[in-house]
Amino acid sequence: MTGDGAQDIAEDPAQAAAVEDTPEAVDDTEQGLLAAIEQSLEEINLGFDYEVLNVLDDEEARPPHIEPLKNQLGTTISARLFSLANSVHYGKLRSGHITNFVDVVKHLGTETTKSTAIFIALMGLSDTAQTREVFARNYATSQLADIIAGQLGLSGNIRSRVALGGLFLEIGRIIIMLYSEKTGREIESTFIDRHQRYIGTKVIETFALPEVLSAIISQPHFTFIKKESLGTLAIVHMAHSIVETSFMEHGKLVFQSAMPDPEGIIYKSTVGSVLSTHFQIMGLGYYLKVIQTPYTEQETRLLEKYAESAQ
Repeated sequence: MTGDGAQDIAEDPAQAAAVEDTPEAVDDTEQGLLAAIEQSLEEINLGFDYEVLNVLDDEEARPPHIEPLKNQLGTTISARLFSLANSVHYGKLRSGHITNFVDVVKHLGTETTKSTAIFIALMGLSDTAQTREVFARNYATSQLADIIAGQLGLSGNIRSRVALGGLFLEIGRIIIMLYSEKTGREIESTFIDRHQRYIGTKVIETFALPEVLSAIISQPHFTFIKKESLGTLAIVHMAHSIVETSFMEHGKLVFQSAMPDPEGIIYKSTVGSVLSTHFQIMGLGYYLKVIQTPYTEQETRLLEKYAESAQ
């Protein structure tokens, strides 16, 4: 991908390709169910008042205004956000251990902090393996989309938007499944498939998440921008396609990667180790399997040489 291509993606707000934010034509019965699911969004108990996150949208907010979020979000959400911010991917090795919530926000970014907090809270409401698998699938899509965007040389801001797009790609499906769990009402898969994108946009609206996510969620098409550049939507869809294939075959994301050796002689951190850490942090470790790439002969000799010198 050329620099021009990266620029095209950076200029792509995704909303240019978005479909109209209205549900498909439905009969009275479906319309009633759709309305009930929308209403359930207003009644969801996240375990905290999501409006406390609005401080992250305030450009005038100072550390004393942000720090209380550490307690307001609850133990589980705060702990996972701290662990993500302290991971190698977000610069732990460069900056040392993070203990203040304001530093969590600085490392993750305001949009990622806010959106991930909502995602973790919703994940905590799941009571079935089926719904939890969809959460895992979305998280895997988010992680893989971020990797692809990085390989394309995109800026950190665009990478975070792509990752969040993957994180919430099927959030409408999740909300419908959560509604089914709570009410005991069986909902046909055809209904879910028809309306999950619409409900997803309502999730973004309800929790005041980045508007660009509505465009990513509502657009079902693989997208090119301008002459030939991949749009943000295309990156998310590529990641999702890979994840879907893996989940259909294995029930989890399976891939091969080099892994760090115990002493960090060859690798201190790899894609495989970073993703393993992140899935464990999110409580989704079951849904990831990393097949370790064997060491090359040169790497093996280097490790043997180090072992001999250490004796």
